Amino acid sequence: MNPDAWSLLGGRAERARRSWPAIKAALPVGEQVRVRVLAAMPFGVFVEIDGQPDALGLLEITAIARGGELPTVGGYFDAVVADHTAHNWQVRLRPAEVEAGG
Repeated sequence: MNPDAWSLLGGRAERARRSWPAIKAALPVGEQVRVRVLAAMPFGVFVEIDGQPDALGLLEITAIARGGELPTVGGYFDAVVADHTAHNWQVRLRPAEVEAGG
């Protein structure tokens, strides 16, 4: 990942830290959201969540169906909030089609 992407994520992580209680309240587990991919890593993609500018979402590669591909940077997709990880202020996600059984 290029240094600009690290800078982008670092700023988002700081905003997420400051807004963590509000983020968790606005994005309960099970909530469906629309997201846009900010950065791709070997372990998954970091995303911005529509309507939650301070939240930092993560879709891990383990949440993708076997044989599936990670979404590309800049791409949009629907996801479901799977968990909140307080130690790094991330909203963990899974693809919405997994939730729907597809």
